[in-house]
Amino acid sequence: MKTLKKITAAALAIACVMTSTACDESAPINSAPNTTSGAPTTSAKTTKATMNEEDASKVAEIDIGAEKLDNGTVKFLSSWDINPAEGNPVPVSLEMFQTQYGGSIELVYTTWDERYTKLATLVQADDSPDMFSAADMDVFPKGAINGMFQPLDDYVDFDSELWAPMSAVNEQFAFGGKHYVGAYNTESQCVMFYNKNTIAENGLPDPVELLNDGNWTWETFWDMMMQFCDREKSQFAVDGWWFEGAFSLTTGVPYIGMNDGQIVHNLDSGMLEKAQEFMYNMNKNDLPFPKAENSWQIVPANIGNGKTLFYPVGTYALYPYNNIIQEFGDMEDVMFVPMPKCPDADKYYLPSIVEGFSLCTGAKNPEGVGAYLNCCMASRDSEIAKEIGMRQAFEEHGWTQEQWDMYQRVRDMTAEAPVIELYNAVNDMVAGYINNPMKEGYNNGVSWTQTRETIRSAVQGELDGANAKLAE
Repeated sequence: MKTLKKITAAALAIACVMTSTACDESAPINSAPNTTSGAPTTSAKTTKATMNEEDASKVAEIDIGAEKLDNGTVKFLSSWDINPAEGNPVPVSLEMFQTQYGGSIELVYTTWDERYTKLATLVQADDSPDMFSAADMDVFPKGAINGMFQPLDDYVDFDSELWAPMSAVNEQFAFGGKHYVGAYNTESQCVMFYNKNTIAENGLPDPVELLNDGNWTWETFWDMMMQFCDREKSQFAVDGWWFEGAFSLTTGVPYIGMNDGQIVHNLDSGMLEKAQEFMYNMNKNDLPFPKAENSWQIVPANIGNGKTLFYPVGTYALYPYNNIIQEFGDMEDVMFVPMPKCPDADKYYLPSIVEGFSLCTGAKNPEGVGAYLNCCMASRDSEIAKEIGMRQAFEEHGWTQEQWDMYQRVRDMTAEAPVIELYNAVNDMVAGYINNPMKEGYNNGVSWTQTRETIRSAVQGELDGANAKLAE
């Protein structure tokens, strides 16, 4: 699953720039980060990205009372660059940071797999970077427990009017009254992509219309799968790597979460059991694309050729430079909807990642990190940023109006009831205990009640240790 995490880290980081917030990142969770594999292993040169004059004049109207920084350079440890590659649009947040604060972002390159090892090495050598992406949803509590990150509260006023829209989310990354993530937006972790021609040719209801009617639910999703799937025709309902976790979160319950400052598991939740039973029945009815029979390979091209009904993946797939959406068919034929609503949940919960950053322990420019985060937050709900983002989406990436409208709708829905999963954010043992076992019902037809019995004690033991370290 490391490959999948890499995709999330880079691509979620990508998704923000083009969004209405035109931010910088998960995720996960940007304009088009320059993720060239040939980047040096130390620091890349600082790039001063520029925006066209018309857009820049509009961005200048977003006034947050900025003062020039004494030290404008923020060192960002990552496998991707906030500075856009040549020819790609500049995020509004970066334009603000450069022009209003006199700031710049310097990439300290590392591979995705080595980012924590690199961070630890730099911290111990008193050569800490300043900023680290939170979009992979694994910095808190793990990073705080291991002393890799420090609170942001001295540099970001989380009680201010500017940060009020994200107050509830940021409290999920706080301990002892201190905030370890500056999350300025939520982003849907996963949506359901499909080809409109496949829907029409099989006489299926349009998922967008179902959503509009308040009827895009587990039940209507099940009915569509049952009508479409046919092994003899090699027609299956769902492919990809992201479905199981994202579907579970529509219950409103994560496998691992925070409760009153404690890391807790929800393995015995009746809501999670309902999700697991649904996915178990999908397997028993031969509905998922049989990855095990395909050497555990995914085939996104089956969306384009009508063999697969849905492909769950992050909205970053909309950006052509990810080389994913091309597999789904012609741009005008591709559409998506959020994950279907759990009928027993009290809200329309959606799986969420955050767009945000953490402050590295020993950072030399924490003031710069705070200033950059304020730029990201200021551009979050800006109509100017939204206007620029929409134009970029149409002109630079070929989106349709329907796709743009749904993108905004999913963002709004996710912000209303986000569910954040933390099983990757405690330690590698917890991630290993949950990541694959929670997929057993869907992939291999193993009952969840059986699976959770084999992991509950081990998971609790790890959480007890992590809570003790967090308390210290």
